[in-house]
Amino acid sequence: MKTLITIILDESSSMRTKKSDTIGGYNSFLEEQRKLKDDEARFYLIKFNEVVTIVHNNLPLNDVPLMDENTYTPRPGTALYDAIAEGVKLMDKNKKDDERAICVIITDGEENSSRETTKEQIKDLITTYEAKNDWTFVYIGENPDRWTRETNMSASNAIAYCHKKRRSNLELASEACYKIRSTKAMSSKGVFK
Repeated sequence: MKTLITIILDESSSMRTKKSDTIGGYNSFLEEQRKLKDDEARFYLIKFNEVVTIVHNNLPLNDVPLMDENTYTPRPGTALYDAIAEGVKLMDKNKKDDERAICVIITDGEENSSRETTKEQIKDLITTYEAKNDWTFVYIGENPDRWTRETNMSASNAIAYCHKKRRSNLELASEACYKIRSTKAMSSKGVFK
């Protein structure tokens, strides 16, 4: 099986207080995903604050470098919608028919800085891509019930962001990806069931 994995990672100011937890969780995510040998994966990392930064674009998972203090630098703003749209656009451009796509959104806050993308556009995007049955969206963030209701995303693929143990958010993301990647299913609407 072949899988495209995108992490859309909040890099806003509120992430500064637990920066090392986020970096450690991200690096653990990569290490765990590399253990799965039956699935060939390519990786994307999109970070966002007031701007969206494409860090990794369609890299083989084993070639993705670990994150450090210099490559994760929180700043003001949360351009969440723009980051999601950019991540999906990049994956869609590279995705082949026999590949599945997993888009993991991790944020400790809510949208406040997008310039190009609206909530309605995100709803349309998620609805369209989930309907293809080879795309899975995972949300680890604020108000997951409201998020899934407003974006039409599968409710069983969303959980609340844990502010006390920030590293655990990326551990949950890794478990979700591993769960999908270790099956032959092209998508999942119940990663947190």
